[in-house]
Amino acid sequence: MMLVPNYLDRSPIHGIGIFARDSIPEGTRVWEFTPGFDQVFSDVELATLKPLEREAILFYCYVEQGLNSLVLCCDNARHFNYADDPNCGPRDHSVQGFLSAFALRDIAAGEELTYSTAEDADAGRKLGNTEGTAA
Repeated sequence: MMLVPNYLDRSPIHGIGIFARDSIPEGTRVWEFTPGFDQVFSDVELATLKPLEREAILFYCYVEQGLNSLVLCCDNARHFNYADDPNCGPRDHSVQGFLSAFALRDIAAGEELTYSTAEDADAGRKLGNTEGTAA
């Protein structure tokens, strides 16, 4: 769940993005996995979904590396876009082994929150670079 005030807007990177409503100091935890709010899907669960359900999950989920699970952020966090020089990234596994996201530098109000493709094992498929499923 997002831990900082944010909003959605058109992104110069891709489609819709998530933006900081207020300035965010470097080191601030901006997102953490929240059991009961954010959802986790295994390969077995993914295989039981109808095609359109599976497509939606694969579009919005990210692969939690090390846990071999798909995580569906159930708030604006699912709109993080990738950047070569991201302003958010992981620093620790704080909740049930899931990575938390932190501000990697000071982020200005109105700035898009971004993440590295290296933090999502499924980024290549999402960007059209590889075939296959996530987890």
